[in-house]
Formats: sequence, C-alpha cells, structure tokens
Amino acid sequence: MKPQDIIQNTLENIFGFMKIEPVYEINDKGDKVYEVVIKGNNLNFLIGHRGQSLDALQSILHLTVLRQTGEQVTVIIDINGYRDQRTEKIQNMARSYIDRVRFFQKDVELPPMDPWERRQIHMFVSEYDDIISESIGEGRDRRVTLKLKRQ
Repeated sequence: MKPQDIIQNTLENIFGFMKIEPVYEINDKGDKVYEVVIKGNNLNFLIGHRGQSLDALQSILHLTVLRQTGEQVTVIIDINGYRDQRTEKIQNMARSYIDRVRFFQKDVELPPMDPWERRQIHMFVSEYDDIISESIGEGRDRRVTLKLKRQ
C-alpha cells in the first residue's frame, strides 16, 4: 500500500469516528513529503491550542505510515490555512525581536517554542545579513536566541 493510500484510510477512519466530513486533499510533494490540506467549518478542535491537536494528528499519520510500510515520511497538515497564519504571526514576532537586537545591540531570547515554530524562525532569520539565530535549552524550554552577527 502506498503512503498516500494509508494517509487517506487513516483520515477516513479518524473523521468517521469523530462524525465529521471535512473536505481534504493529499499532495505528494516528493522526497517522501505529503501535504494534507483540510477545509471545513468548525474544525478548530482539530487544530487545538497553539496547534497541538494538529501536531498530534500529524504524528499519528506519520507513525501509521511508518508502521505499515517501514518508510520514513513527513506529513504536513494544514487546516483552514492555520499554518500560513501561524507562520505570518511567527515572522512578525521575529521581526520585532530582530529590531530589539539591532536597537539594544545585545542578544535577545524568544519565548519557548515547538520545533516547527523554531524552524520557521531560523528560516526567516537566515534572510538577514546582520542577525543569526540559535536554539538553546532542553525539552519544553527550548527557545531561539537572536544575536548580532559579529563582523
């Protein structure tokens, strides 16, 4: 069975159990990356607080494919554009912290973030010539520090 079929069957089972019928599509992005775009009304419970339910659903799909095929795949889920909105908020927050680093000429720590959020910060900061980012801390306290790049 192909990973895409496993993802579809798993989603059908989960949605059936929850008695919901959202519209969704599964896109093979290549390099063993699958994007699942889900749309529908009243799906905030599928996103959860700060995307925790969405992350859990992603993990379930990833592990289901791994168990059934032995293949390591990446599953990225977006529900009603949540990921795009979250990315924009994270970038806006990063912009304000970058301004602080430049103004005060000292390192600034961001609040703790999950791995996806930290990755968004690192990718965003990489576009700046004068700022570098680095992750520090352990577990739930892991956060990004922004620093001036020393010439």
